Amino acid sequence: MSSSAVTLAGQPLSYLPHEAEEADRLAQGIGGNVTMSRALAESAHGLTLNESRVMMLAMRCINPRHSPYQYAKANESVKVKVTAAQFGEMAALDNDENGYTNRAAYEGLKSACDKLYERSATWKDGKKLVKMRWVYKAVYHPNEAWAEISFSPDMTPHLFMLNERFVRYRLEFARGLRSIYSSNLLRLLMTQKDNGFKTIKLEDFRLAMDVPASYRYADIKRYCIVAPVKELNEKADIQIEWEETKKSRAVTSLQFHFKFVKSEGTRQAQLDLG
Repeated sequence: MSSSAVTLAGQPLSYLPHEAEEADRLAQGIGGNVTMSRALAESAHGLTLNESRVMMLAMRCINPRHSPYQYAKANESVKVKVTAAQFGEMAALDNDENGYTNRAAYEGLKSACDKLYERSATWKDGKKLVKMRWVYKAVYHPNEAWAEISFSPDMTPHLFMLNERFVRYRLEFARGLRSIYSSNLLRLLMTQKDNGFKTIKLEDFRLAMDVPASYRYADIKRYCIVAPVKELNEKADIQIEWEETKKSRAVTSLQFHFKFVKSEGTRQAQLDLG
């Protein structure tokens, strides 16, 4: 189906800048970059794994150097299109026996849209705790297998016209991850991708990783550190080592050392131009 035939509330999608580039992106696989403010990157995203996949795909549609007005008509929120085929590629789902998009991709995209409006990112600003909705609207179109994602107005400053305090990484790094903790840890590490070293207080790690309040440190170590590090080492083209800092016998902070397995210089240069 051509982009001119697809509508958002009766309006053609052709005016959205990312539509003209989508064919090239699909031909190259799950390419593109995820870019956000540093505050957002270090926040608790409050998302399930499928919701996180959808939001990364939505952010991939945006050029952070552009004004949000290039992605929205007057008095409208910024909106982009995420397809079931893209979701299936992001989740590393094989096509069915007939070569069509896996049914799980349709179900995953739909289930993510069902709760996205209720999700908020949370971070500390001094003594204040900031909570911000991710989307103004999320609509799944079942007969056309795509979702309309409209970012909340308060979220747009964290996605557009970013200067120095931003985080950017290749969407490909998150492809096929099976744990939300792996996705969250990847995002945290990418805040320090230039030097390959991230140190973080345990209480800040709990917040940014969306660790359940009931988790003791043994649970955090098992589910939020050891397992995600193992998965990222296997799938994300990076190699991670980590260690604890203790005061008396209690763990107070964590240190992560990481490096890109393949040559990242050329890739990073391409990324920064993207």
